[in-house]
Amino acid sequence: MTHKLWLALLASAALQGCATMDKSQCLTADWRTIGFEDGAKGKPETEISTYRQDCADHGVTPDLNAYRLGHRQGSENFCTQRNGFDVGMRGGSYQGSCTTDLAEPFLSGYRDGQELYGLQQAVANARNSIDRQQQQIRTAEKTIISKTDLLVEDGLVKEERIQLLAEIELLKTELMDMHDQLPLLQQNLRQAQRAYQQAEQRFLPYRQ
Repeated sequence: MTHKLWLALLASAALQGCATMDKSQCLTADWRTIGFEDGAKGKPETEISTYRQDCADHGVTPDLNAYRLGHRQGSENFCTQRNGFDVGMRGGSYQGSCTTDLAEPFLSGYRDGQELYGLQQAVANARNSIDRQQQQIRTAEKTIISKTDLLVEDGLVKEERIQLLAEIELLKTELMDMHDQLPLLQQNLRQAQRAYQQAEQRFLPYRQ
């Protein structure tokens, strides 16, 4: 299929491909175009069952052969190794829309994309762990300052001062532990970043 025809079909499909179809759409539907759009989006061929249900209320039966032809043509654009990588890298799901002869290259790229996506998520999670730890440290420091200020206020009885001192000491211990954990969290981030960068280099051919 030529590039111009593909663009034309997609433009037409944007008008015709709908989640639900009314009577007018069922009567004027270009089933090949709708099939092409579904195939190009990675939707399974069984998507036509939705259109069949919509149009049955209006006495219209979809042209299954035309839909299948369009779906096959759309799938040829979707089911490539490069597109599989892009879908996997975005964290997208695969709905099993590729036929046997097209599935292998798509899934090869999809698995690579999923690997890179997983490593990217690991970097984000490691960074979030550091952010949370630093926020907890700031909160503990502010609480210690606040409780220390309370110690010098008038009107506190001995028992209250003892309680405040105990709370401050506990917070200081927890604060020390949180500071001690930071280097490990930072090391985890560096390791995650290194693994991601190595995979990114390995999958560089997909970018070219």
